[in-house]
This record gives sequence, structure tokens and C-alpha cells, in this order.
Amino acid sequence: MRTRILSNALLALGLLLAVAACGDAQPVPVKPTPTAGAPAKGAPAGPQIIAEGHVMPAQRADLALNASGAVAEVLVAEGDPVNAGQALLRLDSRKQQAAVAQAEAALARANGARAAAAAAQGKAQAALALLKAGPRDEDIAVARAGVAVARAELARVQASSDPIALAKAKADVDKAARAVQQAQFAYDRVKDAPFGNIGPEALRLEQATIDYNLAQAVYAQWQQGPRAVDVTAAQERIALAQAVQAQAEAGPRPEQIAATEADVTAATAALKNLDSDAAAAQAALDQAKAALADTELRAPFAGVVVALNARRGEAVAPGGFAVRLADLSAWQIETTDLTELNVANVEAGTTATMTFDALPGLELSGKVRRIRLYGETRQGDMTYTAIITPDRQDARLRWNMTAKVSIQATAPR
Repeated sequence: MRTRILSNALLALGLLLAVAACGDAQPVPVKPTPTAGAPAKGAPAGPQIIAEGHVMPAQRADLALNASGAVAEVLVAEGDPVNAGQALLRLDSRKQQAAVAQAEAALARANGARAAAAAAQGKAQAALALLKAGPRDEDIAVARAGVAVARAELARVQASSDPIALAKAKADVDKAARAVQQAQFAYDRVKDAPFGNIGPEALRLEQATIDYNLAQAVYAQWQQGPRAVDVTAAQERIALAQAVQAQAEAGPRPEQIAATEADVTAATAALKNLDSDAAAAQAALDQAKAALADTELRAPFAGVVVALNARRGEAVAPGGFAVRLADLSAWQIETTDLTELNVANVEAGTTATMTFDALPGLELSGKVRRIRLYGETRQGDMTYTAIITPDRQDARLRWNMTAKVSIQATAPR
């Protein structure tokens, strides 16, 4: 562009020198040539800035994997349309899958231990709360009922010397003796007969003898009165029941509360440590899953696979270009020679007109969407890239087509 401006200036200077050499001759009119500061025929009114540019997809990316390894699957081909999130290729991930399984098992163990510790803490806290709440009326009532039962048992043992009970026991012995006599008489009549010693008469005699011996034992016990050992045992049960009652009525002792508080403290500390273990196990699982996800390349947006740089079985390194993806449904024009002298008069939102060498007759209007902040040196000039969005799209546009851009300049500041 700088060359074009210089050429126009030299042409104008030559014409002026020719007129001066003619002296009084009639001046020859000169037709002005459009420059960067003057609009071409048919251009919008006001100063125009002319620049070259290229047609570029509005959304494009060179995709790379975050992991190294051998390519196991290439899931797309060049020219394939893909959806956002669609898998494009995968590396051999057996090692990463094993790491995920190990991390999941470690997390399950950590969570199980934590659950057990949480249950122990809850049990200790409940016991402490129960102690601090003091004795309940129902607990005291149960303890008093235990004392009453123990005393009733002692009374029953001591009542074994009752004369009425002794007389009844004697009557049972006499009745059992008569039953033995009758059974013996019946047996004697058949004992010499075939199978008489195993018939029903023998069985009745045997049962009557057993009943008689039992009645004799009961009668002997009533005759002896209560045994000292039974009385002592009943008295000990009363003493134990009275101790339980006293404890229930008095409530927990300070040392009991202190011991239970210590249990709660220990359970809480154990749970805290296991919380840390579970969090570490979860972090390890997340890391293992992230490493597994890094073995798969997915499309960040919907578009078309423009180029593939990976084949099945090849080894790839992290960061290496594997897939070039672009959305070919929306184009933008990016300038290539907008100098620092002109970029100061261009702002986002200003209008522009674009024509294309490969598409004669096509003219698109648009607006400057933004200007990249970083300038680059190009053929000795510092240039900036202005990105223009056409007001409408044209299906004939192709990536990297050359465009001529006429931008409506802003007023000098």
C-alpha cells in the first residue's frame, strides 16, 4: 500500500513540473487517482481505508491431546461433520483404566472406614447425651420393679417349710405308692406269660415307680425346709437389684461422664483423619479419571474435520496437532496489511465492504467486529488484524480466499 501511495504522489509531481515548463501554455486538467484517503467510484462517502484480507472460518481450532501414547482408534475422516463433544480419536488407555479401577477401590475402602467411624462417633455422642440427661422416670421404675421381683423370689424360697405344702406332698407320696401296688399286681398276673415282661402292664409299673420316686423327693425337700444356698442366692439378687435402683436414682457419676466424653473425642479425631483419607482417595480418583479422559480427543464445537494428523498405531506426544476442526458455516474476513498508520482510524463497529478475486461481482457489506491488540511485522510494516463479520454469508466462500476490504475510516483524533 505504501508503494501505491508513493507512485501516485510521483505521478502528480511529474504533471505539475510539465505544466510549469510550458510557461504561459494552457494548463492540462489532471484526473485524481483514488488513494487510501479518497474513496473509489461507487464507494460510500467519507475517507476509506483499503486493505487486503483472507476468508477465515469464524470458529476454528487445531486440536491436540494432553497425553502421550499410541493411537488406538481414529473415529473420523477428513471432511466429516462432527457435533460438539463428539469423540475424534482415542489412545490406548488400558493403563489409565486400571488406575481408575484401583482408585475406585481405594475410595470404597476409605468411605467404608469413614462410615464405621461416623457410626462409632454417633454411638459415643448418644451415650454421652444419655448420661448428661440424668436418670429417667422409666429407668427408675424398672429398677424398683427388679427389687420387688428379687424380694418375691426370696419369699418363695423361704416358704418351702409351709405345713400345708408338706401335708400335700405326703398325700402325693401315698397316692403314688398305691398306684405302684396296683401296677405291681397287674404285672404279677402276666409276667410269666409270653412277652409279659414287655407288655403294657410292665410299662405302667415302670411309670408308677417313677412317679412314686419323684413324690418321695418332693416330700423329702419339704421336710428339710429351705436350703441355705437358695436363701443366700435370693438375698444376693435382692442386693444387686437394690444397687441398680440406687444407681438409677442417683444418676451417672462424674467419672462415667468423663470416660464417655473421652470416647467422643477419640471417635471425632478418628473420623477427622478418615475424612482426610477419603478426600485424598477422591482426589486420586478424580486425577485418574482426568488422565483417562486425556486419552480421548473430543470436538469442542460443532464443525467439519478439515485435516487429520494421526493414524492408528502411531505414537503421539502431548500438544502435537492431531485434528484441525472448523465451523465452515460462518465466515469472517481477517485483514493482512492494515498498517499502524491506518489502524488508528479503524474502530469496532465501523462498516466495511468486501470484494473477492475468486468471485467477480460478489460484494459483501459487513462490520469490523474487533481489532487484534497485538501487531506483527510484515514486509517492514507493523500491521494489525481487523476481523470483519459479513452481514450475510455466501456459500461460494472458501478458506483463505483473497479479499479486498474497504473500511469506513473514523474521523482523525
